[in-house]
Amino acid sequence: MAHQVLTHISHVGAEHSSWQRGIDFYNLELEIMQNRLQEVSVKNTKEEIRKRIEHFQNQILVQKSNLGQLSHNIDTHFKHMERDIDLHAQHLGNSTIAEHDVMRDRYIVLEKIVNDLRHEFNRFLSEVM
Repeated sequence: MAHQVLTHISHVGAEHSSWQRGIDFYNLELEIMQNRLQEVSVKNTKEEIRKRIEHFQNQILVQKSNLGQLSHNIDTHFKHMERDIDLHAQHLGNSTIAEHDVMRDRYIVLEKIVNDLRHEFNRFLSEVM
């Protein structure tokens, strides 16, 4: 049988709040991008620009969906952590810590994707405005 190592909840608990604040921030950023994209769309009718607008519209929708899914998964993981700390006196078991590490990696990857999209979008705006 594998040895169970327990980690105190204080070592990972604050990350959940940070991730949810980050998700809220990126959702707001995507809303701002969507509003700006609508402004650009009204002012530009060239086919090349229309294609790029559609690209950004699609990416905004995809990333909003990804953020929503990640937020849901983080909430589910948090509930799993709560059950674990009840069972182990404020400590988390190996499987919960491994799950937490996966959530962290998913958040970091999604954060990079949204930031890259935002930078690409800002370059697009500087070209068309």
